[in-house]
Amino acid sequence: MSDHCWSTNDLSAFDLIADPIWLVDLQTGRTLWANAAACALWGARSARDLAASGGGLPDAVRQRLPEYARRLSAGERVGECWTVAANAAQAVLSCDCSGLHLTDGRLVMLVHGRPLATVAAAATTADAPPSPQMRLSRMVEHLPMAAAYVEGERIFINRAAERLTGYRQEDLPSMDAWFGAAYPGRDHEVRQRYDTARLAEASVLTELQVTCKDGSRRWIRFFAYLTQGGEVWLMEDVTERRATLEALHHERAVLQSLIDSMPDIVFFKDCGGTYLNYNHAALDYVGWKPDADRPLRDLDMVDAETAERRRQADLRTMREGMTRGEEWFVYPDGRRRLMETVKTACRDPGGSILGVVGISRDITDRRRMEEMLRRSEAEKDHLANHDPLTGLPNRRLFFARTHGALARARRIGQPLALLFIDLDGFKPVNDRLGHDAGDQVLRVTAERLTGCLRASDLVARIGGDEFTVLLEGAGSVADVERIADKLIHAMSAEITLGRQTLSVGASIGIALFPQDADDAQDLLKAADDALYRAKHAGRGCFVVCGARPNARPA
Repeated sequence: MSDHCWSTNDLSAFDLIADPIWLVDLQTGRTLWANAAACALWGARSARDLAASGGGLPDAVRQRLPEYARRLSAGERVGECWTVAANAAQAVLSCDCSGLHLTDGRLVMLVHGRPLATVAAAATTADAPPSPQMRLSRMVEHLPMAAAYVEGERIFINRAAERLTGYRQEDLPSMDAWFGAAYPGRDHEVRQRYDTARLAEASVLTELQVTCKDGSRRWIRFFAYLTQGGEVWLMEDVTERRATLEALHHERAVLQSLIDSMPDIVFFKDCGGTYLNYNHAALDYVGWKPDADRPLRDLDMVDAETAERRRQADLRTMREGMTRGEEWFVYPDGRRRLMETVKTACRDPGGSILGVVGISRDITDRRRMEEMLRRSEAEKDHLANHDPLTGLPNRRLFFARTHGALARARRIGQPLALLFIDLDGFKPVNDRLGHDAGDQVLRVTAERLTGCLRASDLVARIGGDEFTVLLEGAGSVADVERIADKLIHAMSAEITLGRQTLSVGASIGIALFPQDADDAQDLLKAADDALYRAKHAGRGCFVVCGARPNARPA
């Protein structure tokens, strides 16, 4: 049984054979195709008419179709004598049955029947048709395509074959002359293959490179069927097609080499999720080289949950055309790499989905670098907007947030309070104990301020020993005054620096929105004016803009 997949176009050459030849579906027993001799045997005008009439098989043979299918699929050839119902009579045929695969995948039975006897009266001698040999030679001679007729050790080529090969009939007195001229250096090898096929009475479909008379070499596709009455060869020049295929194979080899040289994982999966192609980088991830008996699937590489997730991504790709995703790949040696995979639906020229093409790129180092840059940008942003000593927002961030707080206060009609704080007695600490001690006092002050306030309240250091507190939704003026008094108490507590204990105080100026100012700059100026009044009132107290100073309780 040939591995070649046949179509009814391939079988058209059997019309040249004088014996009945027909094709049978092994599942249904239906005749799929028949040559002219077979149609004439049953009196049918065409293979379609023959199939419609149910002709082609004796009932006994139909009952044994499963047996024929089993034997032919195993590569056997079946030779039997069948009695068939011919034109108003019965005919006994010596049938040679072989299996063929059609292009749609079906296994069918090719039957070559040789008439042995007829039960009905034979035609008169005067009406007898020409011998099979004469019919074959005449047909070959008048065929428009290149063809040859072989009888024993003699070969007869037609005019089209002469034009194709350059050889004339007188150049080929025997089969050995043909093999010697057409296949110099390989004539014994090709002759041996030919003799083997002839002994088996096999059909032949092959492509061979033939040396023409002018020395050029051409690829010729031979279709031949060997019979008792002679052989017919049909020849087709496929040199250009072979050159195109070789160019495509070369192009594919170059493309595969390029893909294999890529550090990215490249793969192609069919619609069922089986990997049909992949590059060297993919094999590095897989850890073993799949073979034809063990096709590669995602379950061979990852757990069931991950394999299902990949399968769903494939299905979405085939629906949407392209997808992109990230996934951690674990290599056989334990490496974990973050991969970005782009998948694209692959279609044939007719638009049908063939599968998914994917490229997986290692983005581990890139993601690590991006994270470092994000941290660096965050650090730069923090340094630009925060006081490096206390970690509190600086003047820049204070104004940015105050503008936002004022916009919210205007939108909802909510009051807002700004407290401007200046430490009392801070300069002597700096002068007497040094800047390190002064820095420690500032840090302690920042901690005490934030400890007394809500997380939503804004505390900022806007100068040496100057701090601001922005209270959103603080309530009444009395509520703001209670908060100011609480801050003064907290900041007047003693501070221990090593073996020394010291204390500083604080004065606070308070400005209210919208009573005292309508924007951030004016609100800070109003609070600064109130602070100035608090300082001159004896320090350690707070002053509300437009009100009298309030002394800190003892």
